[in-house]
Amino acid sequence: MKKLSESQIEQIQRATEEILESIGFRVMHEDLLRQARAAGAKVDETSGIVRIPRPLLKELLEQVPSQYQIAGLDGTEVNLGGDDQHCLAIVTDPWIIDYQTQRPRRPSLEDVRRHTIIAQRLESVVAISRMDFPVTDFADSASGLRALEVHLLNHNKHIHVMAASLESFKQWLEIGHILTRGRDLAKSKLMTVAVAVRSPLTLTEVNSELLLGACANNLPAVPTVCPMAGTTSPYSNSGTLLLCNAENVFIAALTQIIHPGNPFLYTSGPSVTDMRSGNDMYYTLDKVLWKLAAAQMGGSYNMPVASECGGTMTYRYDQQNGAEGILFMLSAYESKANLLAGIGSCYNAIGMSAEMMVIHTSWLEAAKFLGRGINTDALHLAVESIKRVGPGGHYLDDELTLELLRSGEFFSNDLFDYSGEYGTHLSLLERAHEKVEEMIADFESPVPEDIQEELRRYFHDEYKKMEG
Repeated sequence: MKKLSESQIEQIQRATEEILESIGFRVMHEDLLRQARAAGAKVDETSGIVRIPRPLLKELLEQVPSQYQIAGLDGTEVNLGGDDQHCLAIVTDPWIIDYQTQRPRRPSLEDVRRHTIIAQRLESVVAISRMDFPVTDFADSASGLRALEVHLLNHNKHIHVMAASLESFKQWLEIGHILTRGRDLAKSKLMTVAVAVRSPLTLTEVNSELLLGACANNLPAVPTVCPMAGTTSPYSNSGTLLLCNAENVFIAALTQIIHPGNPFLYTSGPSVTDMRSGNDMYYTLDKVLWKLAAAQMGGSYNMPVASECGGTMTYRYDQQNGAEGILFMLSAYESKANLLAGIGSCYNAIGMSAEMMVIHTSWLEAAKFLGRGINTDALHLAVESIKRVGPGGHYLDDELTLELLRSGEFFSNDLFDYSGEYGTHLSLLERAHEKVEEMIADFESPVPEDIQEELRRYFHDEYKKMEG
């Protein structure tokens, strides 16, 4: 897979600087406009356009931390930045791919519980996000809130807050107060806040408030940058990559204007518009190249980077799913992105399943193996082995065979079928389902009892308010 050259990276950087200096970025928030002007940006009060001169942009981007730590509820910290790579899992989407029917259906409360448990038990997953979407068990306005309660009661990992409103964000801050037992949320490193960009080059009032809230609590900000080629971004691979970079860089700079040194995670999720139907095609193979290039661009600014790692256009467990999924995982892993996001995602980024969460982690192991390549450091051992056996012999009981037999020299994963026989062994999907059931069967919540009780009390009070 071809990566960007150094000259291409510099070309995109220069084009980004030109866009942010001459075209600018629309910010729909008076206080942020004031702060940008005070920092030295050129602000048009009437249009809300903020233009950042090149020297100021360089100065702001240098303030973005090259790495930072996130933590779970139990205080376990991991590093984002440098050579570290970790995973982020989602637990719900508008559609769940049902194992029995293998067709999409709307999510239930049990789906949220099961997917949260799986995310909790997957060792590679250090952070979890949850889409604010209702469940079929409840038809009232509190449906999404009930799903959130079940979600929080079953995991203690780092939280990616994806608030769809200021009211939701306020609830998250209150929940953070409970989870940290009233301690300083910023020092807990427990939450990251998603801030959506409205492509092209627009930050709405609501998302301005979310960015301000993240910075006020020293919480890492991660932009949701999702331009669609042909509708909300130029109809070209390079043009969409350029817009992604410009939107990331502007939000990074704005974050530093608000709170110098605030953690920031470079990420982008571009897609292609089907010009015949107008549909958003999120997981086409263009994504493979975008993943590699976006990680290079984020790294060129010395920022921590996130990359989508899974995904497929289809909901089916078929050849297309497998081909797209392993290519996306391999490209994300090889991009050296620090956070591989979207464990479990499929169906054009609006669907997921418990089985896909487990399958994605098996593909991650495959990507790690392929990325390792062939090591010839101990080639002399192979020479000695060949000398011992000689022409016409066998290596079944050779010293090297016995030494490396259980060492991971060759790829192996419990989900893969290595029989090569027809109809005698379980498929990868069936094995994934078995593993899902095993992970859920003996699960006990890692959330301390006193925090569980406080959460239940909080949600009980919130339901009462909504009823009133």
